[in-house]
Amino acid sequence: MPFKPVHSYTRTRIADVVSDQIRALITSGALLPGQRLPAERDLAEQLNVSRPSLREALIRLESDGFIQAAARSGFVVSDVTAPLVSAPLAALLSEHPTASADVLELRHGLESLATAYAAERATATDLARITEAFHALKTAAAEPKRTRIAEHDAAFHLAIADATHNLALAHVMHGLQELVRESMLTSHRLVDYDDQVEANLLAQHQAIFDAILARNPARAREAAGAHLDYVSKLYRDRLPKPEASRHPAKNQSPETTP
Repeated sequence: MPFKPVHSYTRTRIADVVSDQIRALITSGALLPGQRLPAERDLAEQLNVSRPSLREALIRLESDGFIQAAARSGFVVSDVTAPLVSAPLAALLSEHPTASADVLELRHGLESLATAYAAERATATDLARITEAFHALKTAAAEPKRTRIAEHDAAFHLAIADATHNLALAHVMHGLQELVRESMLTSHRLVDYDDQVEANLLAQHQAIFDAILARNPARAREAAGAHLDYVSKLYRDRLPKPEASRHPAKNQSPETTP
């Protein structure tokens, strides 16, 4: 963890220094959305501050929306874009399922860009996380029912987004996490987890993974684009076509009876 010991100040509250440091780490992307902060005792030791001062700083950060309480105690970095972007879009898509194609267009732009940047900027730690996520995806793809494949599919692409070291891109991808996961779940359900289609999708993920490890941004962008083009074709071929409108067009006159 990139925390630095806090030294005593005569005119500055320790809690202010702690909260400023953690806020700066979140703003710079050193701490990513969904990332868990160390346990209170460990974090106090790393920062060289008392636990009451640390608690005061954490309460302030939670109040400002930078962190949120985790399910099993402790805190995680907030997905600041999720309430503003993902939730309204998810509600819209639930009313207009055919708008999933719009999500795919958005993913095409974001993930092509993210994959290219990851190939260029990923650190050794980033590559280890991407590798772990890819192997989890391969394992999920090999399971008979593939019940968790969409979850691991989304996690693989999020690991790539984190490796861009672009704060805006990473936060947007995390904010859209639920929306992207639902999009991926729809993709796999559309083909009813067909063995050949799933094999094609895994091969496309392999190409993305290989291009990132080879640190080839152009090939990585091309592989991501080809993957999303393939998924878009699945949507066009498999989604039910919207019914034709029963109402006459605005520039049409309704039929009159003689």
